[in-house]
Amino acid sequence: MGAATPVLLLHAAGRTPQMWQDQVEAIGMSRPALAPWLRGLRPGRKDELSLADAADEVLSTLDRNGIEAAHLVGHQLGAMVALQVAATEPTMVAGLVLSGAVVAPSSMAMGLQRMVIRLLPNKSLAESGATKADLLRALDLIATADFGKNLDRITAPALIIAGSGDPGRSAAQVLADRLPHGRYAEIAGVGSDPSLEAPAAYNQLLMEFLSSSSAR
Repeated sequence: MGAATPVLLLHAAGRTPQMWQDQVEAIGMSRPALAPWLRGLRPGRKDELSLADAADEVLSTLDRNGIEAAHLVGHQLGAMVALQVAATEPTMVAGLVLSGAVVAPSSMAMGLQRMVIRLLPNKSLAESGATKADLLRALDLIATADFGKNLDRITAPALIIAGSGDPGRSAAQVLADRLPHGRYAEIAGVGSDPSLEAPAAYNQLLMEFLSSSSAR
């Protein structure tokens, strides 16, 4: 039997790769797990933030580590980058576990997100090194994304996770329905950050998905 397929965990804007600590611990020694910085979000670097560049950096990370295919786990912007990778190089993606991703963001949803960002206390962003301007820039990038014409290129199985209290859960269901091999799962009693708000429930879904997905 070959080695288990590695996992790459892609963080959200305004978060650090450390947001995946509970998931990395859950994966443990069962398979390799990497949580890199997304291009354009690493503190101290002024790389342009774009889905294409961030996706290229993910693919470069796979190449540098000798990984032919990986499971991609992503939240919000990280999930959008994972979709970009899967649409660009489908053979390099063995599976997707996504939260906070959408097929094409609505103007109303983006407006609400911008309002939430403006109300964030600055100290809540200190750990990530991000500013409100950085988050608004990331939100503008998400607003331009439209995967509608490319979803059929994504051949990997996909698990879309949302919290029952997440205002974006209907968009998550749409994404799961539109993906060729998508499945939707909802965690009761949590909001828009399921991996952080309910790590045990999220990890159970994640580990079951990794175990059931065919290795590539």
